[in-house]
Amino acid sequence: MATVDDLVANPGLYIGIDSVKGTDLRGAARIVITRLPGNSGVTLDYEVLNPAHPDRIRGHVEHTIVARTNGGATIMVIGHPHASSVAILRETAPGVFELGDDGSPFPMKVEVSVPEPGRLRHVWWYGAPGGVADERDVSELRRVG
Repeated sequence: MATVDDLVANPGLYIGIDSVKGTDLRGAARIVITRLPGNSGVTLDYEVLNPAHPDRIRGHVEHTIVARTNGGATIMVIGHPHASSVAILRETAPGVFELGDDGSPFPMKVEVSVPEPGRLRHVWWYGAPGGVADERDVSELRRVG
């Protein structure tokens, strides 16, 4: 099954744990998957809450669209607070979304998969401007609603 088909077939509220690779940082991850009209894709409303940082409890928030294009490609468009522009990524392998010609202020890629119905895995890769993207935030979630 294609990534879009997997996500369209598994809408709902997912909660779980976000782990930052190479650290002890853990947060509560929440993703709501909503189908787009025509089942052309989904929206992902994603946030990570971390009580270990009371000055920044909401560690991450984004609104993402994952959808099929008319030409058959699958794209991911992400609006997030780390830049004043959206990131447009293209699926380069099943569930792997990488930057295209539009670029980004920093290197990044995202992996998203439905390992089995009711489970979701979301991984942010990123790095410093001019650097390389490293696997950083890994969220393992289960559907609760």
